[in-house]
Amino acid sequence: MPHFCCGELFDWEAFKEHMGFSDEELRQWISDPKRAEATKKMCSPEMQRKWLIVEVVKSHGCANGLKPGDRLYFKGIGNLDPKRSSNWCGHNLLFLPLVQDAIHNALMQGKDPNEFLYPNHFSCVDTTLKYGWGYVESKVYVVDEEDLDKI
Repeated sequence: MPHFCCGELFDWEAFKEHMGFSDEELRQWISDPKRAEATKKMCSPEMQRKWLIVEVVKSHGCANGLKPGDRLYFKGIGNLDPKRSSNWCGHNLLFLPLVQDAIHNALMQGKDPNEFLYPNHFSCVDTTLKYGWGYVESKVYVVDEEDLDKI
């Protein structure tokens, strides 16, 4: 059943079930006003319709075969959609948790992460042909769900 928190209606019981929280854990969660407010924003339909895209823009000598145009798709910025996503290399994921946190924080503050995030290009951790295997550069950006077919 929905409950009022921080001036808005929110289904805390559904959240509790989704998280696997006990009643006490939910009480602790809700008792922190910042956490309670952030939860409503993170679980909002607006946030869940945002997609984080990680797209390869340059590649040379990648042993795993990443090439320009390969993409990862994250619904709600954090939930990987394996059906839409390309195969990927773990070396090209090192930056991802930092980027996801920065984008979540920008959205939580009402900012456009595409304007806020600088730089929005990252490279894999390999050291190019000089010292390692190759080089892959990716860019990250956020699109609304209704714009997915436009990219």
